[in-house]
Amino acid sequence: MRSGNKAPAYVDAPLFHNGNPRTPIERSYYEGYWRVPVAPPEEDPLTEERVRRFAALCGSQAAVLDLGCGSGRGTRLLDASGRQVVGLDISREALGRARQVDRKGVYVQAACDAPLPFDSNTFDAVYSAEVIEHLLDPRAMVSECRRVLKPGGILFLTTPYHGLIKNLIVVAAAFERHFDPTGPHIRFFTANSLCRLLVSCGFAIRQISYLGRFWPVWMNMAVCARKV
Repeated sequence: MRSGNKAPAYVDAPLFHNGNPRTPIERSYYEGYWRVPVAPPEEDPLTEERVRRFAALCGSQAAVLDLGCGSGRGTRLLDASGRQVVGLDISREALGRARQVDRKGVYVQAACDAPLPFDSNTFDAVYSAEVIEHLLDPRAMVSECRRVLKPGGILFLTTPYHGLIKNLIVVAAAFERHFDPTGPHIRFFTANSLCRLLVSCGFAIRQISYLGRFWPVWMNMAVCARKV
């Protein structure tokens, strides 16, 4: 399965560093996200629901890439269901936390929006929860997801929900905080704009659903798409 300097999907080493080059500013941004003392990402209350929805769409024996796995909470939940799971994240801090809890897990350090260290047609599914809104190049991420997926493979991704009514409420109540230019979110998607991106990269939309709160102030949206 190895090709050139790319790691196979299931590397023997517990943590594989592929050496994806990143500028000091980018490294500081992604590492700093995991050093904020308030509301750490691994405590996200919607993680179990995201995994449950993904599991309902993906076979129990599937080979899964958890893209942007962070500290590995979702990776562990997916792995516990019997799937073969690889967790990937750019942050050494996050992967260090993952390894503290899950010594046997397979974790890869690499950027999500750069060439991924896997051969084409490797995975049955890619799971990516609350990642795309943090990336400089979302199109590169989606294109790489398509490349590493097997024909007909599933991409399941979630991101904060931005609908017209919700955004009007945000503008009125918390604009400065929500759209803080120094905050961790640098991309903002509506359901339509996210679906357009996926379709333009070679996916067919299978399902759109929403998580957290209620309409019109959903917290997240989840899109399931199939490689075509």
